[in-house]
Amino acid sequence: MTPAFRKITAILFAAAVVAVIAGQLAGIPWLVFLCKPLATILLTSIALASWLSRRQTYALWLTIGLLFSLAGDVALLWPERYFLAGLAAFLFTHIAYLLALTRDAKFPARVTVWLLYLAAGAALCAILWPRLAPPLHLPVVLYSFAVTTMAAQALGRFLLRRTPAARQAAFGASLFLLSDALLSLDRFYAPIPFSPLLILGTYYAAQWLVVSSLPNPAPSPEATL
Repeated sequence: MTPAFRKITAILFAAAVVAVIAGQLAGIPWLVFLCKPLATILLTSIALASWLSRRQTYALWLTIGLLFSLAGDVALLWPERYFLAGLAAFLFTHIAYLLALTRDAKFPARVTVWLLYLAAGAALCAILWPRLAPPLHLPVVLYSFAVTTMAAQALGRFLLRRTPAARQAAFGASLFLLSDALLSLDRFYAPIPFSPLLILGTYYAAQWLVVSSLPNPAPSPEATL
């Protein structure tokens, strides 16, 4: 993976994100159907290229997580029919991200952070509980546990390592948590004004920050001559 590849892919990703949000706000379904998977594919290509370049397990688990995110994005193009499938796909995304975040930091990296995040997740579940259909109770609890655990590990890892890359992963994971909270409140509690902008904006910012935590490309043999 060259710096030029990463830069071009980042530009295309930003354009796809703008198109997705514009398509949602303007009610243009074909634009959303085209660009929502495209944005995640572009991010996945960066993670995959990083893994192929350096063969680090961190990049491998992020790539796997992004592939599950792609499956979730596609499923949620039909939220009324495939909501549970999308929820399951993103559950595996967070498991993969958690595995990435434990490659160089114990779990839990900070017990107090984990407990605080779990408490926040439990509070959100308590708010949503009366509005959820009974078949959704267990899936939502399991998903909430997974995403809060992943985000807590990311922050705890940063507090241990104090590196710019760990900071980006921590911010990204926390934004993922925020995006999911907004999505849940909008879907099950009360509509949020300009929800596509807020939910998708935080979601794609989260994914970008997580991918940005990958190391720079390994230099090519020609560059070292």
